[in-house]
Amino acid sequence: MINKKLDISLISNYFTRIMKTEGIIALISSIRDKAHRFIIQQLKERGITDIAPAHGGIFVHLFRNTEMTMGEMAQSIDRDKSTVTALVDKLVALGYVKKERDIADNRVTKIRLTQKGRSLEANFTLISNELLEQAYHGFLEEEKRKIIDLLGRMNKNF
Repeated sequence: MINKKLDISLISNYFTRIMKTEGIIALISSIRDKAHRFIIQQLKERGITDIAPAHGGIFVHLFRNTEMTMGEMAQSIDRDKSTVTALVDKLVALGYVKKERDIADNRVTKIRLTQKGRSLEANFTLISNELLEQAYHGFLEEEKRKIIDLLGRMNKNF
């Protein structure tokens, strides 16, 4: 009986140790899911129900830039062009974004926010601040910098 308890204890300790280091992807995924639920709830509370967290990067970059090419957007939000096209096309259909061909190079498509899209900036800023406040609750400034540094390094591995 002692060996059985010892074996269970060793196995439990082994899996606990592994989960602390090898469970990083599951942990990141869990944080992402919780952040998405938080964003969806915040949007809903503000009466914004037709966009998803996946559109957030597009809005943020267009809030900062008057216009961008589809290629620039894909690179900025680290998504492939076909994904960005689908996301942007939905925002165009909803009236948040306008697409137009570049006059100098007809192969290039530029995007910009419409007035309706630009009107969401204050809400996005508030939601972003609330999300960061929630995520960093209880963290010291040095811990915030360290976690960003470490996750940034991990991201570069892919």
